[in-house]
Amino acid sequence: MTRVPTRVTTTRIEFVRAGLGLSRIRDFFDQAGSALCRGIGLLVVCALAATSVAEAAPRGRSSTSASAESAGGVKTFMGASYLDLKGWAAKYGLTATWVEAGRRMKLSSDYTTLVLEADQRDLMINGLRVYLGEPMVASAGTLWLGTVDARDLLGPLLRPAGVAGSIPRLKVICLDPGHGGNDTGTQNKALKLDEKRLTLDVAQRVKTQLEAKGYKVLMTRTTDKYVELEDRADYANRARADLFISIHFNAFAQVSVNGTETYILTRRGQRSSSSSKREPTDNIGLPGHAADPWNALLGYAMHRQLVGKLQSFDRGMKFARFKVLTLLNCPGVLLESGYLTNDAEGRKIATPAYRAEIAASIVAGVDSYAAQLKRADG
Repeated sequence: MTRVPTRVTTTRIEFVRAGLGLSRIRDFFDQAGSALCRGIGLLVVCALAATSVAEAAPRGRSSTSASAESAGGVKTFMGASYLDLKGWAAKYGLTATWVEAGRRMKLSSDYTTLVLEADQRDLMINGLRVYLGEPMVASAGTLWLGTVDARDLLGPLLRPAGVAGSIPRLKVICLDPGHGGNDTGTQNKALKLDEKRLTLDVAQRVKTQLEAKGYKVLMTRTTDKYVELEDRADYANRARADLFISIHFNAFAQVSVNGTETYILTRRGQRSSSSSKREPTDNIGLPGHAADPWNALLGYAMHRQLVGKLQSFDRGMKFARFKVLTLLNCPGVLLESGYLTNDAEGRKIATPAYRAEIAASIVAGVDSYAAQLKRADG
């Protein structure tokens, strides 16, 4: 698989690095170079310191974690808790077979196929690429799956009805067109493309279609103006939004890179997809973590629709501590629907017809997520 690092820009920066003490936190924001980011970031950190894949398995409102997580025993690898993959899979009605003995394993049922490989932080679910927080481990004649990935990522995808707690409602949707004003976002100057204009256009198309379905739809901006990242999440929270969708387009120095990426919030205690090593600050709790299992359902639903309908290269459903996702009180997702720095993809995105396809894919993702919430309700 091609593994190309993802761009991180000022509008996607991972802003929380906890467990370091306030002086270290201040240093972090000083290095980020933004006075506003320093002030707001310190306030947030202080406040926090004070405080259908689904067809594969049977239904029920019991917690995903209890029996499935403990099946087959638990071990610790590289400082993280892991489960025996075969034992865990059996609890979801999945049959385990080796694709490559001791290295690659397939889990399958009548509806679902997962392919996992030792030492990899991604897997394939029904042909779709999904990232894990912990790499798979080969030991004692089997593969081992990170406990947090089992509980908050794969468990909800396999059995939505097993997620503990109340099911999110879905009536108010907040759309977040990335960038705006003096923040142009990604540019392709040769093609005269500015991300801020394209994200607003797509968001307006999505809004029209969602309203036609009966949703109340809000937008963090409706004109070409700059909106602070924390204000975007705060707007959604004050409006009591049930769902937050941040719309972006990607960039990379290597112009041949293309495809679609979908991001959800990194789970507590895990590294983000772009991080090569674990940091003490990964252990901070964030408001957005309350929706971890639902974020998994949302992210998968969106990614499946975008990749499938746009027929774009699958760069994976990933996770990051993007500021707009960390502060949310509802499930949220950040979409990178293509690379403006890739001329071929940029030319497609420049056309109204393709942006209409992107909008329709996002709406289809909302429909798919809504269907999973209904399944969770049993």
